[in-house]
Amino acid sequence: MEVASPDHEGRNGRFRQYLAVAVVNLAAMEYGAALGWTSPALPWLQAAGNPVGAGKPMTDTAASWLGSLLCLGALVSAPLLGYLCRRRSRKTAGYSVGLAGAAGWLLTALAPCEAALLAARVVLGFVASGSCIICTLYIVECVDDDIRGSMGSMINLFICAGVLFSYAAGSCVSYQTFNLLCLSLALCFLLAFWRLPETPAYLDSAGERDAADRSRRWLRLKKEAEVSEKQVPVDDRSLAAELVRSKGTRRAMAVGFGLVLNNQLSGITAVLSYTVTIFQASGSSLSPHVSAMLVGALQLSAVYLTSFLVDRAGRKALLLGSNLTTSACLAVLGLFFHLEGGGYEVSSLGWVPVVSLCVFVAAFAMGPGTLTFVLVGEIFPPHVKESAVTTCICFLNFVAFLVTRFFMGLVDALGMGGCFWFFAAFCFLSVFFCHFCVPETKNRTIESILAELDGGEKSGLEPEKPGLV
Repeated sequence: MEVASPDHEGRNGRFRQYLAVAVVNLAAMEYGAALGWTSPALPWLQAAGNPVGAGKPMTDTAASWLGSLLCLGALVSAPLLGYLCRRRSRKTAGYSVGLAGAAGWLLTALAPCEAALLAARVVLGFVASGSCIICTLYIVECVDDDIRGSMGSMINLFICAGVLFSYAAGSCVSYQTFNLLCLSLALCFLLAFWRLPETPAYLDSAGERDAADRSRRWLRLKKEAEVSEKQVPVDDRSLAAELVRSKGTRRAMAVGFGLVLNNQLSGITAVLSYTVTIFQASGSSLSPHVSAMLVGALQLSAVYLTSFLVDRAGRKALLLGSNLTTSACLAVLGLFFHLEGGGYEVSSLGWVPVVSLCVFVAAFAMGPGTLTFVLVGEIFPPHVKESAVTTCICFLNFVAFLVTRFFMGLVDALGMGGCFWFFAAFCFLSVFFCHFCVPETKNRTIESILAELDGGEKSGLEPEKPGLV
């Protein structure tokens, strides 16, 4: 696509970078809507008069597949989308995500039976994996280094906005209207994404230097992308070996996998998928839908706050504080449900799960919920970044599939309290992982981060700069 010439007289030289970040993250918002969709949809689907099929209420087993098939579709589609990013361009992969999203939401709205609805969730899995891959790569390659952290945090901000969108829309409109509103997100992404340029890093790696220069001028990047200039073409057959060949890449993969486990074994996917169900089980005096919207709003606010803090406080400080807080909140939730299951009178404590869950999602959003995507985009060498990010997203969706598929079964085996205690224990263990294994990337060049992972000294720090100005 021919890129319009830049307006050199604009007051804000970074406006187009912010615009590009906002547009590409519409895909992340669509993913958030798909993630939060099950929470307001399940009460419809499991009630008499189910809008899908013959009106027979959906079973708990089928309901558990609604959450997990989104992750399974993401797991299956991630390698394909990673290939498209690497061999066919970031833009081609983005169009694929948008088209899959439109098809998935249309099928959801028109599904004549449960099987079609489950198939639609698999299709929407393309959005789940694609948004994470596309947004991570596009943002890292299209913004200046000193706002890389704050812009990277926008991925989770838009995911949370999508979750809140589902919670709010699902409580206010009919089932069919709800699905059509979600379809509108996919159409908006496709229309807006068409106007963005290809990333300079991809164009450099493809040998299209003139197009890369035009893209940089359009984005008004401060400097030539030094990393992209050093890219070494890697044959597909040797990519797997390349990911484990050097010490730095092996350490980066270990950190990426650890962050993914921290992200998913906190229980966040299960909590967001079953928020309404959890509040119904708690007996809270607040309406379950109101409680769910409160959770979504707090999560969105927390991510927005993180976008200001990530380039000031640093990644590690936020991760440590977040994991300690989420561990405490999940322990309290576990205790509440344990007492309730044991026959104790807890009706006067209905506010406890509401407060605990709200603090939990806010703390999670300020740590692994946001920083997993930021760090995964920062710690890999450019010539294997697409494959490494894709591998991490595959692993994330595999773990998310296991958590959502077997969450209700785990509840039957351990009780709701036992499940929350399990997640609390993992969050506490993640404190030690983040302290000893995760590198601090705040205000550092990508080259210095890669050198540290490869065994060198920490260097290459840039002057302190505000995150969003």
